[in-house]
Amino acid sequence: MRESIRGLLEKLISMRTASIRNRRFSFPILRASADTAAIYNLLYRHIFDRHRDMPLPTCLLIDGRGQIVKVYQGSIDLAHIEVDVAQIPTTPDRRIAKALPFAGLSGAFDFQRNYLSFGSIFFQRGYMEQAAAFFRQALQDDPSSAEALYGLGSAYLNLEKTEDARQSFQGATKLHATYPDTLPNAWNNLGLLAARAGQTGEAIEYFKKALDLNPALFVALQNLGSAYRQQRRWDDARAALEKALSISAEDAEANYSLGMVFAQTGNTDRASEYLHKALQLRPAYPEALNNLGILYLRTQRPEEAIASFEECIRKAPDFDQSYLNLAQVYALENQPAKAREVLLELLKRHPENGQAKKAMEQISQ
Repeated sequence: MRESIRGLLEKLISMRTASIRNRRFSFPILRASADTAAIYNLLYRHIFDRHRDMPLPTCLLIDGRGQIVKVYQGSIDLAHIEVDVAQIPTTPDRRIAKALPFAGLSGAFDFQRNYLSFGSIFFQRGYMEQAAAFFRQALQDDPSSAEALYGLGSAYLNLEKTEDARQSFQGATKLHATYPDTLPNAWNNLGLLAARAGQTGEAIEYFKKALDLNPALFVALQNLGSAYRQQRRWDDARAALEKALSISAEDAEANYSLGMVFAQTGNTDRASEYLHKALQLRPAYPEALNNLGILYLRTQRPEEAIASFEECIRKAPDFDQSYLNLAQVYALENQPAKAREVLLELLKRHPENGQAKKAMEQISQ
C-alpha cells in the first residue's frame, strides 16, 4: 500500500504544486508523504467502516485538535475549502448537526469514536506515535480504562520512552480491566523494564504477579526463567522454562534458554537437545549456534565446534563472539595464521573491538 500511495502522491503533487504555489491561504497545507498517506488511509478504512483503501486524490480538512472534519475526493474547489475552514464546528453538538444529512435530532446514542480501537490498529501497523496519541485520547474519554493505559505504555515501550511506559503500566495495574490479559501483561512489561534496568529481583516479583493473575501466560514464564538464569537459580529457571514449553513447545527462545540452563548445570546431552531444537525453529540464531559450538568444545568435538562457529559467522556476520571463539580454537590447535585471519575479518567489521585487538596481540607474541 505504501509504495502505491507514494507513486500516486508524487504524480499528484507535481500536478498541483504550480496551482497551490501561487495562492495564499488562511490555513496551513500538509502535502502528504507516503507514511502520512498510509496513516490517514488507516483512518479512512476504520472511521468510515470501509474495507477498501482510500482513493486518490483525497484531501482531508483537519481541525486544530487533529480531528478529520471533512473529506474531499476527486478534484477540489479551493475556494470551497476556504469556506469550510471558516465553518469548522467547535463543539460536539455542532459536529453532529453538520453531519446529519437532513434536519432533525440524533437522540438514539452518543456519538463517540473508538479511540482505543484506533490505537490498537496503529500499534499493530507499527505507527507508535499515532497509536500513543489515540490511546491518550481514549484516556481523556475514560480515565479509568486499564486497556488505554496498557496500550499507551506499550506504545511508549516501543518508542523507548522507558519512564513514561513504566508509569502507564503501573497506572493500568491499579484499575479494573475489561480484558483478562490486560493486567497480567502490564505486570509482565513492568518486569521487562525492571530487568532492562538490571533490577532482576524486582523483575522476578513483577513476573510472579503476572503469573498469579494468569498462570499460563507464556511470555511471563519465559521472562521469569530468563531472570532466574541471571541469578543462577538453575532449578527455578528450569521449572519456569519447562512450564513455558509445555504451553508453547515451538518457541525458539524458550528452547534456547532451557538449553543454556542444562549447559550451565553440566547436562550436555539435554543442552544439545534444546539448542538443536532452537536452531530447527530459528536457523539463523547466532547465540544458539555460538553456544552449541562451545558445547562441542566441552565434549571434545573441535571439528563440530569449528563448523558451528563458521556457520554462525555466515548467518550472523556482525555477531562477534563466534569470531573470537573460532580464533581461540585455531590458536589452541597451534594454527595462528588461521586465528589471525578470523580476527582480521572481525576487525574489518568492528575496528574498535577490544577483545579482537587483545586476542591479536596475544597471538602475535
